[in-house]
Amino acid sequence: MPPDPVSPTDREVSDEAVRGMVAALRPDWTVASIERSPHGTDFVATLAVRTPDAPRTVVLKATTADLVDPPIARSEPRLFELVGRETSIPVPAVFGYCDDHDDFPAPFYLAEHVDGTNLEDDPESLSPAARERVVRDAGRNLAELHELGPLPAVGSVGVADGELTVLDTDEHPRADDFRERLLEDAEGTLDRLTDGGYFPELADDPERFADLVPAVREHLRDVIPALPEPGPPTYNHWDYRYGNLLLDPETGETKAVLDWANLSAADPAYNLAKVEFSLLKPVRDDSERVATLRDIFRSAYAEGREDWTFDEATLERMAVYRLTDRLDAMACLALWYEDATPAERDERAAEHRAFLAERVPGVDC
Repeated sequence: MPPDPVSPTDREVSDEAVRGMVAALRPDWTVASIERSPHGTDFVATLAVRTPDAPRTVVLKATTADLVDPPIARSEPRLFELVGRETSIPVPAVFGYCDDHDDFPAPFYLAEHVDGTNLEDDPESLSPAARERVVRDAGRNLAELHELGPLPAVGSVGVADGELTVLDTDEHPRADDFRERLLEDAEGTLDRLTDGGYFPELADDPERFADLVPAVREHLRDVIPALPEPGPPTYNHWDYRYGNLLLDPETGETKAVLDWANLSAADPAYNLAKVEFSLLKPVRDDSERVATLRDIFRSAYAEGREDWTFDEATLERMAVYRLTDRLDAMACLALWYEDATPAERDERAAEHRAFLAERVPGVDC
């Protein structure tokens, strides 16, 4: 008898459904145990399976939330395959994937389980040398990823007609100029900041940043269209952060880069600004230490891209990109600090306001 159908939006995927999904991809595999992950928005489980060759540990991921559209979610296993085949970026091997299914939440796929430590909640535990290794690996990995471009347009990476592509749909339109897309996205974020950010239901003070919006909006409308010409669009893993890395906690070596289900085609400098914001933020270093880590990251990246330089035009774009990254962080404050004390949330908010006050005319701390 086939397993009971499971709603695509239901995160409670039964054991029977898990076994059915594995059988759909690998009929000769038997599931011995299931360990569900408590993290993330979609269904992820680590499975012990018996195969004709030998027992192995694998990961099953199924799209069960409404946060990532199926055409985009379908890209993740294909990107694992592309990156694993064309670069030395460490990604899990893929054992099979399914784009649509009548009985199970889809898309879903099976991938290799990689040993490593996720330090999203504890990056401070890394030694100074290990942190340097993390940012050096990041520079090298992003250089290889960006060398897979250029891509034909700016937009969201997804799957159409079974192939990876830059989507061009009503929900995910392409853009000819990255500056147009950047300003559109920034305007949307500013709209959300007037009413609690991306997660207003969690906001203890929905108008926390509302007073900043007019000045920031005016500033971005001036500076973004006037930015130097962006680089040709490339694959952007814009969520390259500690929470999406599996590391050797002793050496800092990156064992796997995860979460490839929401890539964009964009100016590579945008990706670099995003990653600097993410990897240099978790530990509050002094300015000298931040500069050292940034130099390590940029040097590793430039070494991997023969024609790349951090010239004045690139640095100008990155400075504005960091400002838009800051707006995203402000819009996510309610979620990221949901369990923090009011004083801790106020401290993070004060940091955001101080950052903007240094860069946006008319903004006060």
